[in-house]
Amino acid sequence: MSVFQQNLPVTIVPQINNENGIKFQGILDKMESNSMKIKMDDSFFKDDIQGSVSVEFTMSNYNFVFESEILTREHSSFINISKPKVIHKSQIRKMQRLRTNIPFNFTLWTEGGRFDAFITDISTVGIKIRTTKQLSKNLLLSLNVYVPGGSLRFICQGLVMWCRAENEDEINYLAGIKFTTLSIDAMKKVDKYIRDNLGKEQFVDS
Repeated sequence: MSVFQQNLPVTIVPQINNENGIKFQGILDKMESNSMKIKMDDSFFKDDIQGSVSVEFTMSNYNFVFESEILTREHSSFINISKPKVIHKSQIRKMQRLRTNIPFNFTLWTEGGRFDAFITDISTVGIKIRTTKQLSKNLLLSLNVYVPGGSLRFICQGLVMWCRAENEDEINYLAGIKFTTLSIDAMKKVDKYIRDNLGKEQFVDS
C-alpha cells in the first residue's frame, strides 16, 4: 500500500448518527500490521464516535475513499482503524467558481499563528486565496470564513493543492485550497451563496 505515506492528510467521516455529514481531520501517523494509526483533530474526541467510518484523502488530481472501522481510541490524540480492503479512486471534479474578494483568516493545522488572506474565488470543493504567507503543497489549514450579513459562515480544514507567487516581487502568493472537512450542511450554504450571487459577480471556470 505505497499510497499510504506518513503524514498523509486524511478525512474521517463517521457513518453512524451523522446525517449532516460532519467530517474530521486527521494525519496518518503510521501503518501497523493490522491497522492504521491516525492522529486526529481534538474536536473528534468531544463525542463518543465509534464503529464504521469512511476515510477520504487526496493525491495529485484524484480523490480516494475507502470504508473502515474504528478499532481503538488512544489518549484523546490517536485512533486505530482497520486497513482498507478496497480503495475507490475518482478524479477531482472541476466546478464553477464564483470570483470574490472575501477577507478571512486561517491557521496552520499543525502550528500556531493566524494569517489574514482574501478568497479570490470559491466553489463547493475549494477556494483560491491571496496571502502574504508562502504555503507548501499538501499543508493543512484551518479556515475561518465569514461574510458580513450572515449570508455565509463556515469553519473547516483545507489542503493546499498548489501555491505560487502572484508577481515577481513575491510579496503576495496565490494558492488553491481543497476543502477536506466541509460538512454537507456547510456545502449547501456555499452552494446557495454562489447561486445567490450569480449575475452579481463574474463567474469563471476552474
